[in-house]
Amino acid sequence: MCVEENENSEQTANKCPNCHSNEEEQGNTHVHCAECGIPKYELVDDGGFVPANLSQNPGQINSLGSYVGSRDDREIRHDRSMRRLSTLNGRVAHRKPTFLDGVIEQLSCIPGGAYLRTAAADIVKNANSTKPLGSMRHSLRYSPDSSADAKQYRQRLFVCAALELLEDAGNETPITTLRGQWSIDRYDLMKVKSRLKRLVNGRIACLSNAATDPAIARRLAMTHQLSTIRDHLAEQESLATARRVFETAKQIASAMGEPIEDGDDWIISETTNRPASAVACKAFMEAMHKQGLSDESVLELHNRYPVTTIDYFILKKGWERRTDDVSEEA
Repeated sequence: MCVEENENSEQTANKCPNCHSNEEEQGNTHVHCAECGIPKYELVDDGGFVPANLSQNPGQINSLGSYVGSRDDREIRHDRSMRRLSTLNGRVAHRKPTFLDGVIEQLSCIPGGAYLRTAAADIVKNANSTKPLGSMRHSLRYSPDSSADAKQYRQRLFVCAALELLEDAGNETPITTLRGQWSIDRYDLMKVKSRLKRLVNGRIACLSNAATDPAIARRLAMTHQLSTIRDHLAEQESLATARRVFETAKQIASAMGEPIEDGDDWIISETTNRPASAVACKAFMEAMHKQGLSDESVLELHNRYPVTTIDYFILKKGWERRTDDVSEEA
């Protein structure tokens, strides 16, 4: 009788106050009535997992691995085999940054989009896979004071060389800004760029125009070079002057046989079968003379955007102008 009374009292206590049902179901935080769904009472919080042995020795081996310890530990200090094992473990666990790591770190700090940094990183990584960049010892003109500064300078040279390769392929890069900030010697850059170009020749898709019609590829390269020189002249003189010279330079380049406008053919000759940077720079300097800009302005532009293959051209044009001036005075 007493048992039946206890069961009846429990059923009465568990009845839903809303629908008087005894059916229950457990949720995330409460036990609910299975009929109407209202919460009946709150569940007790789970304390979670607590390890059984909180004072486990770090040197104790378990199923998740082991800890070798340091040479200063008492047990290891008096055990020769453990000392050797500790030394080997420290040597394997420690990874010294490579020369390539430093180049990638310098690349991560340059201005520009993620595509530019990724493309430049692909170039240096590809070159490093052929021959480690750190093993290339160049006789450089600029020599920093400390060995750490010299290493950083060499790493920055590879960054600038990769960016110049991308710029030659028609990409906008901050190479001019970086050269000034990092005090990069242009002859050092030429040497490293030449080495880097040979290492990645034909292996980087963004540097290859194999799938592009030669005339179209040349037109894109010439337009890019002329536009870049125009931007440098706009900083030096004015935007209006730069635009006038730019249009004149396009006409001069087109008369030389370069494909400047859509549909133009590339008339390859002794003059046009040169790097696009050299031909564009020559056309632009001729245009500056036609627009009445001074020789000093031409030399200043050359210092802003140096193209070493036209040094003789500048000297020759300066000599011709002096000869013309003398004949006019006579």
